[in-house]
Amino acid sequence: MPALGPILVVDDEPSIRKSLEGVLSDEGYSCALASDGADALSQLPSLQPSLVLLDIWMPGMDGIETLRRIKELQPRTPVIMMSGHATISTAIKATKVGASDFVEKPLELDLVLSAIRRALGTRDAVRDAAAGDFSSPIEILPSEGVPELKSVVFEKQTSRGALMPQRTLARSAVMYGQGLHSGKKSGLIFEPLGPDSGIHFVGVSDNRAVPAYLDYVESTGYATTIRLGSTHVATIEHVMSALNAYGVSNLLIKCNGEVPVLDGSSVEFCSLFEEVGFENQVGAWHKILVKEPVLVVAGKASIRLEPSDSFEIDYTLEYPAPVGKQRFVFRLDDPATYRKEIAPARTFGFVRDIGLLQRQGLALGGRFDNFVLFGDEGPINDVLRFPEEPVRHKILDAIGDLYLLGRRLQAKVIARMTGHSQNISVLNKVREWT
Repeated sequence: MPALGPILVVDDEPSIRKSLEGVLSDEGYSCALASDGADALSQLPSLQPSLVLLDIWMPGMDGIETLRRIKELQPRTPVIMMSGHATISTAIKATKVGASDFVEKPLELDLVLSAIRRALGTRDAVRDAAAGDFSSPIEILPSEGVPELKSVVFEKQTSRGALMPQRTLARSAVMYGQGLHSGKKSGLIFEPLGPDSGIHFVGVSDNRAVPAYLDYVESTGYATTIRLGSTHVATIEHVMSALNAYGVSNLLIKCNGEVPVLDGSSVEFCSLFEEVGFENQVGAWHKILVKEPVLVVAGKASIRLEPSDSFEIDYTLEYPAPVGKQRFVFRLDDPATYRKEIAPARTFGFVRDIGLLQRQGLALGGRFDNFVLFGDEGPINDVLRFPEEPVRHKILDAIGDLYLLGRRLQAKVIARMTGHSQNISVLNKVREWT
């Protein structure tokens, strides 16, 4: 083997780091390991790696931003990106920033080794002054790619109801999955934000964040989608529902374009948030006090808001058999009750509708483990988690959609056969007097 610096493996998953270290050592390469972008950058001056294997989806500083920093500091060091949850556009972006190759997870070792040999075979091992002074320490500065945020929630808070503490997550976190409607692999990076920020979505290393706010809702057909310029994020209702339940007011969510469907419910978001923990913050944040009834009627669907001392949803749905008529009443008092009674309820659909949805480019990620599929006799792919699971899921969606003014409603919601469109319509009426 030629005398080269070690290969630096950067991945937040310990099992990936350990596996690659073992394989590369067997092949005669020396290895160094980093658990995130900041760790990798701190090792660069002394390590002088011959190559970097870099994961895209990492908490803190994501892989695209880490790649950008590496290329600024050591432009001749080849970087191979790794991800099982990246779109083609993300791979193109990595290449434009300077990645020499891209390998997909789960990693096929022969392909990884071939990529390494290609990268090292074309590498000019002679470093000159143009490549920079590698002996100087690296200062980890705030990312230049941190998006500008529109803190619309906190510009004014009229119709002030009960006071709640502002809250964010205690630390960054990552989760992976697949988009229900796009069918594409997807991922999320959750980043804490300071007080008076609000909740925002942004693409990986993009500079334009879209607030999770009513003004930016683009569409409500089968899912809620928000957009600002070229940044759009679909199917946000499940994660927004969990954020509402846990009272999170400030958060940046990096996303590939569609929030992963996971198992079709919000329970995995609950598990992640509880594992990461929360940080209460200073600053006024009031529920939206509904002082008089607000009504939206659209055919057989209707939604009515009435004054109340809390946030309660009384929902009735009525479909042909085998679903039939279902009613459930839920009062959002604490996250534990939400996690037990609402969060496990999954997205549902009907066999008769699947073909039409997919011809429209929807439900392309529907699998037998991420939604409940009803046939003529009942669910055909799994047992129900609750006898009235469909109506509970409708409540889950409503809790998410009705959070798109950035504050929890203080109202009783009486809904019948409503969906995302009616949820957004009633928020528009609320906004008229907030």
